[in-house]
Amino acid sequence: MRILFISSSSGSRGGGELYLIYLGQELAKRGYVVGLWCSENPIMDELADSFAKFGQVLRSPYINTYNRKLRSLTHLFPKINQECISQWRAFKPDILHVNKQNLEDGLDLLTWSNYSSIPSLATIHITQTQDKLGAVLGKWRDLIAKIALRKYRGILTAISENRGQELTSFLSPITSDLLKIVVINNGVNVPKKIERLAKRQEYRLQLKLNPDELLIVAVGRMEAQKQPMLFLQWAIHLKCKIPSVRFLWVGDGRLTATWDQWIIDNNAQDYIQRLGWQNDVTPYLAAADGFFHPAAFEGLPFALLEAMAWSLPCVITSSLAEELKFPQGVCFVTSEKNEFKEFDNFINSQERNVVATAGYQLIKQQFSLEKMVDTYSEVYNKTQLLSQIKQ
Repeated sequence: MRILFISSSSGSRGGGELYLIYLGQELAKRGYVVGLWCSENPIMDELADSFAKFGQVLRSPYINTYNRKLRSLTHLFPKINQECISQWRAFKPDILHVNKQNLEDGLDLLTWSNYSSIPSLATIHITQTQDKLGAVLGKWRDLIAKIALRKYRGILTAISENRGQELTSFLSPITSDLLKIVVINNGVNVPKKIERLAKRQEYRLQLKLNPDELLIVAVGRMEAQKQPMLFLQWAIHLKCKIPSVRFLWVGDGRLTATWDQWIIDNNAQDYIQRLGWQNDVTPYLAAADGFFHPAAFEGLPFALLEAMAWSLPCVITSSLAEELKFPQGVCFVTSEKNEFKEFDNFINSQERNVVATAGYQLIKQQFSLEKMVDTYSEVYNKTQLLSQIKQ
């Protein structure tokens, strides 16, 4: 089977792009022929280069919704791009798989998918509305997205049960019999214990960590949504409790300069470090003793899932916990309002082990990469079969 992934091309270096790499690579291993269509914009070069290692890459002068002055308002009068559709058809796909960052981006891609008559599905990672996020003209932008999504003839996939419920609520009432919403949990590779322990020893030596030092890691873009400055508040609080602790943030973004200046102003260079973006964060997860994820909101963050898969005790914000709706006890949950009561539990090594074990079991049971790929394979087959029946 030939699968062509259609990227809305945000270039965010976030979970949506990791998702394409993880899913595409595993499908290729299973014998699928996979391709990626994305923008020619240089911000997509990194994704394109990574995908090219196992699949064909097609580039287009497509402009992402967030690089347009009017954002989703440009979709009020959608136009068919025959050149892009011809490019898709030249790949001879059995399935088009559109990958959308959120509700409003890539709405034109859905319209073109309908026009192409190629069986398709679309994955939406962030289902929070623009109105809820406080965006300019949020209600109008949400209305445009709702109209376009309702007109889509393929399957919509949400990346978790909670996201599926939000998507269903957003589109309700669904008047078209053609529109289907399916939940397929994001998944990550779950390392075996022997691999985890071996890599931990190797990478702690490389990072020159003493046996008594705790390393706390965060992975993410330095953007307002990810709240990197809150990470620093958590770090200062924990440092007072555990003098031997060290902190590492992996990633960069628009708040990098603010972060770096804070480190200098607070003389924190000795125990808080930052690395730029890394394609492979495995060494840092393997070496770590805990994981902080201070984001205000997410879709279903791969960074957090991977940290839990590596048996790390994770600390998340109460707002993110409310969004994710994970079972109680799989993460430490703390308020963003300078209330650090939960860190009293995190300090206890036994409590950390209990939470880490619970998180690992959750990932193994519900969010493994193998399970995600199995489910997508089933959906692809059903989508192709239904298309053949209709013909």
